[in-house]
Amino acid sequence: MLPFHPATKAKYEVKKLTPDVNSLTRFYPEIMRCLQCNTCSRACPQELPVIDIMGAAMRGDIATAADLSFDCIMCGLCATRCPAEIVQFYVAILARRLYATHLSQRSKQLQTRLKEIKERRYDAELERLTRLTTPELTALYNAREIEKEAA
Repeated sequence: MLPFHPATKAKYEVKKLTPDVNSLTRFYPEIMRCLQCNTCSRACPQELPVIDIMGAAMRGDIATAADLSFDCIMCGLCATRCPAEIVQFYVAILARRLYATHLSQRSKQLQTRLKEIKERRYDAELERLTRLTTPELTALYNAREIEKEAA
């Protein structure tokens, strides 16, 4: 059983923030109190390098913090063990949100598809599919052309 300690989650509009250390410390100033004791990393059941995530956050390296924390399930064990009372998992999710909103490359294919959806290009096909029975949908699914994986 995991212990539960309620953590204060900051409220922010990620689109209005800049992807830098100021955004992280504005909402989670306690990251600058980090003692570098590594208790957070030792407490992580996934063996994530939480201390490295906090180091990247303190340097304002949003991309590294986001990348290192990608697999975090936000169990909170790091925060329950932290003597500096840092809520590492909330810092990590803010870093991931800042990265996704401001730093990551936009997929050209996704942008094209979103434009097509807004133009209602798929409405007729969706309407047709919703009228099919389960056996008809199953047959259609099984007969689909599957993309080959890139080598």
